[in-house]
Amino acid sequence: MQQNAILREKYEWSNIWWDHADDISLKRVLLIGDSISVGYTQTVINQLQGAAHVDRLANSRGVNDPALVKEITYMLGEYRYAAIHFNNGLHGFHIPDDVYACCIRQLVQILMQYGQGAGLVWASSTPVTVPGDPSTLDEEKNTIVLRRNALAADIMQDYDIPTNDLYSVVAGRPQLSTGDGYHYNAEGYALLGESVVRALRAALSV
Repeated sequence: MQQNAILREKYEWSNIWWDHADDISLKRVLLIGDSISVGYTQTVINQLQGAAHVDRLANSRGVNDPALVKEITYMLGEYRYAAIHFNNGLHGFHIPDDVYACCIRQLVQILMQYGQGAGLVWASSTPVTVPGDPSTLDEEKNTIVLRRNALAADIMQDYDIPTNDLYSVVAGRPQLSTGDGYHYNAEGYALLGESVVRALRAALSV
């Protein structure tokens, strides 16, 4: 995936969560994303209770960062997953579109190679708004998000992977924003989580 200069952010982070790690009686699903996935994880856990355990790998890695592959393959080596809901698009804004598309395709191939037959669901990235003005889209960054969402959706069609359009769930609804340009309040994360649950239920046939 190292197809462009790795320009890391001032602070890089990784948040790994295993839910009921001591219980192998239920199916297990994996959420891969960024801080947005952290926000909706609890809704997914609550609504899939009794049907599947929900693990999460959230981090700040750009899609071309080889550390992303290391963390994903590590997670996939710990448990076998029935379904994987994955996203990457709100970090590494310097990455050109062609490199982004190439790395997303490689990410799909990695998940197919190491995912042990897990059902895959891609999630579009959520909108970026002007800090302090959630009614106004950030012209530069949100334009990149829209291009990335379109590129990724086309790639997913090549692999017959469904896209969960999280962008549309919260777009044009400033009342769901915390006002920092990226993140959502409890109502917003609940709506996002419900969309994730629907997509996972379809993948799991439950």
